[in-house]
Amino acid sequence: MQTIMSKIDKIRLGVVGLGRGLSSVLDIIIDEDVELVAICDKNPEMVEKARVQLKKDFGIEGLLEYLDFDEFLTADTNTVVIATDAVMHVPFVTRAMEAGKNVISEIPAVNSLEEAKALKKAVASHPDLKYMCGENDCFLGYIEAWKAMYEAGKFGDIVYAEAEYLHTTDYREYKAENYNDGHWRTYNPAIKYCTHDLGPLLYVMNDRPVSVTCMVPDVHYNPYKKDSYVENAVMLVKTAKGAVIRIWICFGAYVGYTHNYAMYGTRGMIEVDKSAERTEAHCKARFSDMPGSIHGKKIDIPITVSSFQDGKGKSHLGIDRKMMRAFFESIKNDTKPPIDVDLGIRMALAGIYAHESYLQGGAALDIPDPEDFEL
Repeated sequence: MQTIMSKIDKIRLGVVGLGRGLSSVLDIIIDEDVELVAICDKNPEMVEKARVQLKKDFGIEGLLEYLDFDEFLTADTNTVVIATDAVMHVPFVTRAMEAGKNVISEIPAVNSLEEAKALKKAVASHPDLKYMCGENDCFLGYIEAWKAMYEAGKFGDIVYAEAEYLHTTDYREYKAENYNDGHWRTYNPAIKYCTHDLGPLLYVMNDRPVSVTCMVPDVHYNPYKKDSYVENAVMLVKTAKGAVIRIWICFGAYVGYTHNYAMYGTRGMIEVDKSAERTEAHCKARFSDMPGSIHGKKIDIPITVSSFQDGKGKSHLGIDRKMMRAFFESIKNDTKPPIDVDLGIRMALAGIYAHESYLQGGAALDIPDPEDFEL
């Protein structure tokens, strides 16, 4: 096994999965303490596309290019981005950490309880390395503001929270002829892709899921889904602090693309304004210590999804840059990553058990916690 120096001054970066993976790093490779060293994708056309784009937009030449992941791991990198298909993260993370790499992995962190245990063990086996789950929506402008407000006691104890991921998916792009094995959206239950919505709420509330129940409508949107899987589901999660969270994931609703969040606490509430465009929506709130807001108009809080904290972020309105920067700082300062392995597993396991609840007719199921895993 390779090892890394205890202190890293420069991030020598490798990226595998050049669709989402490349877009996640374009805003960060401009920084002086980051050097993009190697790229990898099983599709040679994606490698060629990345090479052309990086030369044209950034003047980067001489990158190490790989079609094979194990060969990619021999490159002189200290940090890698795992952005393979949503159902194929843990095997790549494990091999990367065994090769001595810090890892930030796309979501979901895991796709089964077995993978959760394997990931937890892999991270625990390499205490000199950093792992972070790449849940970028935790870095939305208003989510970070909500977290600060919650920690300041503005909402009191959270009673109920909710979030929705609604995506008008053009199913034609997922036809079999476009994919050798079919796109993961055609066979992976949508509720398992819940981390963009449950994740930020758990992050804000500093909470964990303990049980879940799930129901699925009998009416379906998209014909690309295979018979035994669903594109549309609602789950109710009970948390360790006693709150209830509702999550609706739907690939097909005629809404364009949006995430909606809301929290209701013993001292106040806040929600994203659904009537506005997602990129422009402010938050609306009421607080018990502001009587005029209880019966009058909700307070307008002019914070949007944008995270242009330094004017350099473009991908996903700056949240990708902020996420990557947070991970890199945890490596350089030897601190805990904001979305550590336990939180990454928690936000994914809820969706996994939600789908199992659906298969069992909506039964309430307990969700294992990664802190209780035997390693």
